Amino acid sequence: MILIDSHAHIYPDPIALKAAQSIADFYEIDMKEDGRLSTLLERGAEAGIVKHLVHSVGVTPDRVRNINDYLMKTVAEVPDRLIGFGTLHPDMPDVRAELKRIKAGGLRGVKIHPDFQHFCLDAPNAIDMFRALAEMNLPVLVHTGDSRFPYSEPSRMAYALKTVPELKAICAHLGGWSVWSEAWKQLADLPNAWVDTSSSLYALTPEQAAGIIRRYDGAHVLFGTDYPMWDPVEERGRFEALPLSEAERENIAHLNFEAFLKGFEN
Repeated sequence: MILIDSHAHIYPDPIALKAAQSIADFYEIDMKEDGRLSTLLERGAEAGIVKHLVHSVGVTPDRVRNINDYLMKTVAEVPDRLIGFGTLHPDMPDVRAELKRIKAGGLRGVKIHPDFQHFCLDAPNAIDMFRALAEMNLPVLVHTGDSRFPYSEPSRMAYALKTVPELKAICAHLGGWSVWSEAWKQLADLPNAWVDTSSSLYALTPEQAAGIIRRYDGAHVLFGTDYPMWDPVEERGRFEALPLSEAERENIAHLNFEAFLKGFEN
């Protein structure tokens, strides 16, 4: 089975372990991997993953440019294994200028994490950022859902997608981390919403996960590992344990992601 990982974080080696540990601490889980690109590629190969969508998050506006520089450089060095999404922050003084730089640098979209970046998905500056993404035909990967915080509530994501219908978004973690049973009610009927399986299969039974997956359009679910929080080999095992048909499994494993990205080719 061909696998494409639609959700993986990477960091420069000198800070990778610290960055990975900070995420694990935020979510109160045991860290699985060290956040280094070399580890992702090694474990990804063992899992049979042919490509990874990699990204990082600019927690504050002043960090965005350096992170994007790192991602552009890293993806250019391993183009056969990596697809890169840059980062943005809605409080940046010139979102459109950074988007132009991201696109020119070979990155294919943008990753945001409202709970880390402390903005609500339906705030006016966030809606302006989403409009800029749509105007430039760039997708967004959004951390969605956290029962502890208001920023990334699926209802806010749904509002943004309805307000900017040209925007195409991957709503991570089956549409709502820790609020899985509610998220699909907000997002499943939206034609511009995709979801990934990252940081979800560990918390749901295979039957629960398959039931939520089937709430979404069959073409709108993507496989994702959420490395380094989870190990790619273990995530493949969880994915293979889902009671899905072979057609459903192949679509989620790679066909849906390939079709998704084709919509953004220049």
